[in-house]
Amino acid sequence: MNPRVLADLRKFLKIADHTPGRLRLKVDLAVLRHPSATQLRALTPETWPGLRGTRFDVFTSMLTLDYDPAVLPGELFDELLAAPDEAQAERIAARLCGVAPA
Repeated sequence: MNPRVLADLRKFLKIADHTPGRLRLKVDLAVLRHPSATQLRALTPETWPGLRGTRFDVFTSMLTLDYDPAVLPGELFDELLAAPDEAQAERIAARLCGVAPA
């Protein structure tokens, strides 16, 4: 997952429920018009280490991420979606994606 894209797409996501290892996000369908929306659909354990699986319910617009909390600290998801500006969001997204911030 590209941290810059993750930071940018956060404006379309809202936490519906979060327990360690499972994050349920309400997705604003306006995301479909975003040029990087395909990266949300491409989320797999191969593209994001620590991710165990994803499910999207088209009827509720809910994206569920199952993840390994030992690899992906759950509080970073909360911090990312609450980040007040793009620079902070990119730093948090870089930590979530396991890359050094630019």
